[in-house]
Amino acid sequence: MSRAAAARLLAIALASACSAGSNGNGDTVNPADVQQEAPEVPRDVLAHDLEATVIENYAHLSLGNFSAFRDALSPDQPAALFGVTPGDVVVGRRPPDAGRDRRLYRVLGPTLLSKNLDVHLSEDGFVGWTFDEMSYRVPYQGRTASIPIRSTELYVRDFDRWVLVMQHQSFAVSFDDLRTLAASGALEEPKRFASYAVAPGSRDLISLVGKLHNGAGPIAQGEGVLVLLPDRDHEVRGLDAAQTSSLAALFGAGTTVGLRDYRIGIAKGGHVAWMAANLVARISVNERAQVDVGLRGTYVFRRGESGWEVVQMHISAAVPEGELSRRMFGTP
Repeated sequence: MSRAAAARLLAIALASACSAGSNGNGDTVNPADVQQEAPEVPRDVLAHDLEATVIENYAHLSLGNFSAFRDALSPDQPAALFGVTPGDVVVGRRPPDAGRDRRLYRVLGPTLLSKNLDVHLSEDGFVGWTFDEMSYRVPYQGRTASIPIRSTELYVRDFDRWVLVMQHQSFAVSFDDLRTLAASGALEEPKRFASYAVAPGSRDLISLVGKLHNGAGPIAQGEGVLVLLPDRDHEVRGLDAAQTSSLAALFGAGTTVGLRDYRIGIAKGGHVAWMAANLVARISVNERAQVDVGLRGTYVFRRGESGWEVVQMHISAAVPEGELSRRMFGTP
């Protein structure tokens, strides 16, 4: 049901109430007591609508409809959008930068296509989160290169449509390559952003993420759970996700991982939360020197019987466009 249709039904209800009160045959109804109710929609319809919204956003970006993409952001929840490159960060409530051309290789006219879109909904149907390994297609020397871009997104329901709150796109890089790039100084730090954590319980989530990356943290068990770490070898789903080694352990002995910047939101029902963060992993190189590896992380949490638990986690290193070109095309 559209907003216009809902408004018409409300007007009819108010008119009927006033008529009943004026003819002496019915009780007078206070218009303030007439509540507008959101229509109940089956979960399969909600999931289908979310899939369609994701594909529509891909089309907006492919066609250059950046203002339409910005209009698809939540008007109420502050957004956090991470691209592949270190400087591609946009945060805030429908920020102006969300309406600019942020695409990789934008001068070549890239096309974003869905490859394996996976959709999940909260129990109340108010929050949805997705994962897709996009086929990011770029014309190059008379041919078309297909770049595998991992994309996770989180949406909330805005009455009769899904609106985007969090997006994280990344290109997978192995832990060995990250160590080498960091040691040579070729790995750029992700762009900083202002932290935002006003929701009650935000401190609990910050603490949880710290424990998760430096030891053990509560990862949910179930078929829909997904953990994406910087390299392609650690894309783990389902029951295996809870057995994934911590980020500190995967980087090697002596590594510590900390949060640098964070944006936290909690859904209206209080059963789902999310976080977008800049991380820093302090690793040992050549058994002596220590270097910092800047990372990005996005998380979806669900409140379980024992408290918050992670149902989706996406950790990545920001890759400069030049480094991506070297890996994909063999050019600097």
